[in-house]
Amino acid sequence: MSFWSKLFSKRREKPESSIRSLAKDLEIPKSTLHYQSQQQDKRLVDEQTVFLESPAGEFFLKRLVVATLYTFVLKGGIGAQRVEEFFELIGISTHMAISESSILRLVRSIESSILTYKELQETDLQASKAYGEELKVVLGLDETWLDSMLLVCQDLISGYLFLKQNPPSETA
Repeated sequence: MSFWSKLFSKRREKPESSIRSLAKDLEIPKSTLHYQSQQQDKRLVDEQTVFLESPAGEFFLKRLVVATLYTFVLKGGIGAQRVEEFFELIGISTHMAISESSILRLVRSIESSILTYKELQETDLQASKAYGEELKVVLGLDETWLDSMLLVCQDLISGYLFLKQNPPSETA
């Protein structure tokens, strides 16, 4: 649980608690807690912002940011500046420090996690081959037409995609 979630929870559990006792519970200086409490009070203006300060809201925000970056930056090629603008428009910039540079750091982190996952899956696949286990694949076939026909085959269990593009036909 993050500092903000702890602060929100403690203030909800014991609304009559003094700044001094809350600071002692959270193990932070009283002046820091006072400042952070004032900032949190400024953000808590409606039900939406109250939710975003809660532990469930924090989880939702993290999921929203990662899903947005994965879908629009990694898969869609949208730039970090446009994503920053999107976060400003939907009003989460008051709850998360989102800048172009932080977005780019998060994108690199997501890319790294995807590559690490790929390596783990390949290692697991190699280990299963070494033990003589058969690989069970359930395939779903489809085709699509871009400039030329492209055969698409997906392993329905893992979601792994196989693409086969016919070489361009030579016309005499």
